[in-house]
Amino acid sequence: MEPEEDFKRAEFHYGIILVRTKRFQSIMDRLGARKVSKPTGWVLLYLMPVAAAFGFYLFLSEAAILLSARGAEVASYVRTLGPLANLGLPGINPYIPVVYGWIALIVAMVIHEGAHGVIARSLGLPVKASGLLFILFVPIGAFVDVDEAAIKQAKASHSGRVLAAGAGINLVVGVVCLLILVGMVGSFSPAVSGAGIITVAPGAPAATAGIMPGDVITQMNGRNITDIGSVIGPNTTLKAGQTVNLTVYRDGRVLHFSVQLACCYVIENLRTGQNTTYPYIGVGQVTGTELVSDVSTYAAPLSNLWQYVCIPTIPQCQTRVPFSDTLAGFYKSPFGSAAPPLANLVYWLFFINFNLAIFNALPIYPLDGGQAFAVGVKALGRGRLGEAAQMRITALATLAVVALLLGVIAGPYLAPYLP
Repeated sequence: MEPEEDFKRAEFHYGIILVRTKRFQSIMDRLGARKVSKPTGWVLLYLMPVAAAFGFYLFLSEAAILLSARGAEVASYVRTLGPLANLGLPGINPYIPVVYGWIALIVAMVIHEGAHGVIARSLGLPVKASGLLFILFVPIGAFVDVDEAAIKQAKASHSGRVLAAGAGINLVVGVVCLLILVGMVGSFSPAVSGAGIITVAPGAPAATAGIMPGDVITQMNGRNITDIGSVIGPNTTLKAGQTVNLTVYRDGRVLHFSVQLACCYVIENLRTGQNTTYPYIGVGQVTGTELVSDVSTYAAPLSNLWQYVCIPTIPQCQTRVPFSDTLAGFYKSPFGSAAPPLANLVYWLFFINFNLAIFNALPIYPLDGGQAFAVGVKALGRGRLGEAAQMRITALATLAVVALLLGVIAGPYLAPYLP
């Protein structure tokens, strides 16, 4: 162990404060001494390449899309999100909420670093300290200071397990949170059968009558409806100037409104050149069928994996994610009013842990994946490759992966300037 006089509890480097403690070493010792810790280390070792493979799949898929016929359209959309959307820091990335994001990030970092320490102790490798990283008073990371010299001298199977523990445990927690989320969303059902109102145009008939976003129109002129477009649309018999009576569900109350239809939406038939006009009330809706479909789609991750890439805070995803700010109010759940915040917290625990796992698992030195890759090259090249050759292979792998990542990130911004 490190002499007490050399142990610095706090250090300041380039605006980052490192706070060290030895208080958690006894916890890591106890967990590392359990019989399950050594086999867990093997499981986490095998999970690291799975996480890396998934990361490669996502990045290569995005690169393929950018190079496809839809590339220009996708690149244009990505540019609307802004470059900060590539960063995983709440408060900097505009689409990661501050409260949920920081809770998830701190949890992910603590279990990531804790896993390194527990597996190291299970293999008899020393842990010098653990702690947190701060910018001013904001925690931005956690660390477990495993003795680097001991890691380098350890057998490849030992050092590999220690290095893989962080990404592996993040992947496990991410998958568990995803399963919990699927179960929670699967319990959602529409609060009432009807058409959910997402937007109300200022000055439109609906706004004048008092209809508000979040309302659910359940009846029109005494007739049950789940889609406004089915009764006020191109095939409607209603005329501008007529008054319709709407029954509305709002926060558990049933309200009644009279709305005078306005003129007019116009649809041009490009084949015949004729126009079709029909009245409107000025609302944007999510139909009852779509409310049911969104839940069933979100609760089937194996067949609809794309759904979980749709971040609930991005405007284009608000009408696809059942627990988003836009849709949450249209559902009921056995969890009651706690369902939306719980689902959001579990989502961000999944999202942060999963992304931390696949990023750290990539063979980029000095990330965990890069160090594990170097250990693997050393083990495979023992007796055949010198240390310089091993480092060159690791450096080439790092450069190749970094080039792929930079291409995917910068591609949408370079696309307008490419021939």
